Amino acid sequence: GKTTLAQMVFNDQRVIEHFLPKIWICVSEDFNEKRLIKEIVESIEEKSLGDMDLAPLQKKLQDLLNGKKYLLVLDDVWNEDQDKWAKLRQVLKVGASGASVLTTTRLEKVGSIMGTLQPYELSNLSQEDCWLLFMQRAFGHQEEINLNLVAIGKEIVKKCGGEPLAAKTLGGILRFKREVRQWEHVRDSEIWKLPQEESSILPALRLH
Repeated sequence: GKTTLAQMVFNDQRVIEHFLPKIWICVSEDFNEKRLIKEIVESIEEKSLGDMDLAPLQKKLQDLLNGKKYLLVLDDVWNEDQDKWAKLRQVLKVGASGASVLTTTRLEKVGSIMGTLQPYELSNLSQEDCWLLFMQRAFGHQEEINLNLVAIGKEIVKKCGGEPLAAKTLGGILRFKREVRQWEHVRDSEIWKLPQEESSILPALRLH
């Protein structure tokens, strides 16, 4: 998925030779400017920092990145607050020409907020590949598989919309559930009726 592709770029020899420093930060849902800046500084210095206020953290990060052609990967970004991103971008502007920030996100709006190059969108999995991914998680190496569960599982996979994370998450949820009613509960959950723009990933995560 997105993270795997970003890791391939991050670890590519040409990227290693082109950028210094290289920093990888997992953002997830907890967007906190102070935490992010602290983690970036700790990654560059390869040591833990004590508690610091935001302003000295910002100054420290700018000193570390000033004139550097750095690569910063912000993985799994959820926050859509444009003001927060603008503040972080302002801190990061001290890098040399060619310094880059790469973000991975499931939310289209985040890509537009970051607003530099055209986002690269990964295609969703085919129905068949999505089913195989779900089946590996849900059934593992079982020799005998309940055909009723297979039928319900395929209906669940259709709701995943080709999203690999949704298929893996739901397969993991159902791995140790062997009653038909448990699978039907997931298939028929009201959570699937969330607005489409939130994608099929969020319902899958909320079913966890």
